[in-house]
Amino acid sequence: MRLNRVLRMLMLSALSIAVFAQADGAGIVAGNVRFDASSPQPATIQYRTRTRTPILPADGARAIVWLTRKDGEYPADAKPAQAQVNQQGYQFRPGMLAVQVGSSVTFPNQDDEFHSVFSYSQAKRFDLGRFRKDEESPPVIFDQPGVVKIYCEIHGHMRSILLVLESPWFTVTDASGHFRLTDIPPGEYEVHAYLPNDQQPAKPLTVAAGATVQVELGS
Repeated sequence: MRLNRVLRMLMLSALSIAVFAQADGAGIVAGNVRFDASSPQPATIQYRTRTRTPILPADGARAIVWLTRKDGEYPADAKPAQAQVNQQGYQFRPGMLAVQVGSSVTFPNQDDEFHSVFSYSQAKRFDLGRFRKDEESPPVIFDQPGVVKIYCEIHGHMRSILLVLESPWFTVTDASGHFRLTDIPPGEYEVHAYLPNDQQPAKPLTVAAGATVQVELGS
C-alpha cells in the first residue's frame, strides 16, 4: 500500500512537471522599433474651446507591433476584448490602439464640451454624432481587419489610429520604441510594426520553445 502511494505521488509529480514544461514551451519576441518620437502623431493644432479649457498635448508617439503566423493559423479560443478610447483634454487617448477582430470599443467624453467620433476608413465606417460628458458612448464593434483613423468633427486636431488585427499577439511600444510579446507558441512568424508616419516595416522570424527572439524594426 505504501509503495502504491509513493508511486502515485511520483506519477503526479511527473505529470505536474510535464504540464509546467508544456506551459513553459512558449517563446518571447522582444526588441525595439525606431521612429521619430519628436513629432507625435498627429501634430497638435491650437483651437479655442468654448469653455476656455486648455487643449492638452496629444499622447507621445508610439508604434504598434504584432505577429502573423506564416501558416495563417490562430488560436480558436481567443476572445475579442472590450476597449476604450477616452476623449480627454481635447485629445483621443490613447492616440494609437490595437484590438482583435470582433472587439468592441467605446469613446467616452470626459471634457466639458461636445465631441463627435467618426471614421471614413474602409475597415470601419461609422459616425457616433455629437455627445456630451454625461451621455454614454455607443460601443462600436470592429469586425474587419485594417487601419481605422478616427476623428472629431468639432475639433479637427483630434485624431486616433485604431489597428484591427486577426492576430491575438500584439502590443504598443513605450515612448522609446521598446516592446515585449510573451506566450508565443513556437513556429514561423512575421513581425510587423505600424509607425506614427503610417509606414509598416516587417521581417520574418522563428520562435523556438522557451527562447527569446530579439527584433529591430523601423527606419
